Amino acid sequence: MMDHLTKSGECKITPKCTYPVTALGCVNRIYINCAVIDVTPDGLAVVEMVDGLPFDELQRLTGAPLRRAAAA
Repeated sequence: MMDHLTKSGECKITPKCTYPVTALGCVNRIYINCAVIDVTPDGLAVVEMVDGLPFDELQRLTGAPLRRAAAA
């Protein structure tokens, strides 16, 4: 579980890793303070969001493209 944004307001989820990579492909799900996002071969899929947060706003705040997860 982590905050979605840094203290300076930048998104922690980015299209490319900017730190040295030690293990590729080991993250399947991201838990942030405003959503749950699956990491899939097709990109990032939003599974859940906090009540009252529109998808468009989550996308605006996120540094990588998002899509809605298919309903189970």
